[in-house]
Amino acid sequence: MPGKVNPVIPEAVLMVAARVVGNDATVAWAGASGSFELNVQIPVIAQGVLESLRLLTNASRVLADKTVAGLEANVDKARAYAESSPSIVTPLNRVIGYEAAAKVAKHAVAEGVTVRQAVIDLGFVERGELTLDQLDGALDVLSMTRPPQG
Repeated sequence: MPGKVNPVIPEAVLMVAARVVGNDATVAWAGASGSFELNVQIPVIAQGVLESLRLLTNASRVLADKTVAGLEANVDKARAYAESSPSIVTPLNRVIGYEAAAKVAKHAVAEGVTVRQAVIDLGFVERGELTLDQLDGALDVLSMTRPPQG
């Protein structure tokens, strides 16, 4: 397919993760197979741990250098996605009630607008059920990413 970029580095990291999970199972099995203070499976335990360390070290470096370095968040696009998510309607429950908030979420999805715009479209601000300041406070997506203060 023309223009397709294969995500080979993330795919390789997923394969490393699969191998590490397998090594973890091997280490757990071997660790449980000891009797008293004697475990003849220590070599396979060491091999699994050391291989996992090597794989994770190399995969982390390659992922950081070849995939993560240089990534830049599109803050405006991310904010638009967050503000358009119907899940942010939840704080409106305490202001306009559950049924009205559900109506807002459905309207936002159906019309492809932000939750804020849906509240305005449906007349909640015009009818005085909440102010624009209350609306902006309830739908502040950045405050939703932090634990409550106090």
